[in-house]
Amino acid sequence: MHQPVIASIFSSLTALFLLQPFEASAQSGRTNQTTRALNDLFAAEWDYTMQQNPTWASRLGDRRWNDQWEDASLEAIQRRHARALAVLDQLRKIDRRKLHPPDQLNYDLFKKEYETSVEENQFRWYLVPLNQREGIQTADELADALRFETVKDYEDWIARLRAFPRYLDQTVALMREGIRARMLLPKITMQRVPNQIDKQIVDAPEASPFFKPLKSFPDSVPEKDRARLTQAAKEAISSGVIPGYKGFKEFFVKEYLPASFDQVGAWQMSNGDRMYAFFVRKYTTTQLTPKEVHEAGSAPRCKRSWTRSASRGRDRNSSNFCAPTRASISKAARNCSRRTGR
Repeated sequence: MHQPVIASIFSSLTALFLLQPFEASAQSGRTNQTTRALNDLFAAEWDYTMQQNPTWASRLGDRRWNDQWEDASLEAIQRRHARALAVLDQLRKIDRRKLHPPDQLNYDLFKKEYETSVEENQFRWYLVPLNQREGIQTADELADALRFETVKDYEDWIARLRAFPRYLDQTVALMREGIRARMLLPKITMQRVPNQIDKQIVDAPEASPFFKPLKSFPDSVPEKDRARLTQAAKEAISSGVIPGYKGFKEFFVKEYLPASFDQVGAWQMSNGDRMYAFFVRKYTTTQLTPKEVHEAGSAPRCKRSWTRSASRGRDRNSSNFCAPTRASISKAARNCSRRTGR
């Protein structure tokens, strides 16, 4: 599903990169009580992140929640926000000064990730749960990332099919709140979504993209179970998935698309200017304003200079390549402003 609903995925990614360093620290024999407290917090948050994002967990090979979708309700989103606040409080009680340098770095990265997530919550971006590239209209694509080798793998997928109508209802509730709060995307992008929904509205369950895993079985699945699993999948798709998408198409075309913005620009959203500035900081990992980033990249003389530099250093393995830093971007923005008189 579109990531606003799954805000903690970014925390998951951070944890993924943190695991190896803190395990190495633990194995080194230099682990003190403070380090253990930090590691315990990381481990607890990893499990919580997986539990709250079961489809992401499945993609990573963690099958403990392989039969579930995310809880996309507004209540669950606010519970996750409250959890993030509580985790930050817990983190502040860990004395960073007593940690070894690698663990201090892990501490800082973890803290920044959660502070960013907490700040983002105020903008309610989770009310935009899909776009023209991804969302519940392409939920079947999850199957392409899963393993189907055992009977349980198939039973888990069927359980997800049976639970899909609830997941769809939660998504529609978010979108309706998005209409009310004016958190929407422009028509020029959203008008592509109805055709994507149409691919899910089929005459027979066997034609549904969700049925794809049932079209063949590995030898590890006994012959006696195959007919049962196939029939169960057909019933779940016929009774829940297809009717759900029919209702979703009606809602999207009659309510959501007409409410979408005619023009392009975050300024149309509630607190749109502040939200846009936040996302610029988040994705550039700087404190630059949108204007500074725009000026750094749009001044003609700077464009030519940056193009030549990119050409020389386009290979990241090249000795000429230098990834931009906050300082270098800021300096470039100032230089561009001076050169162009802006």
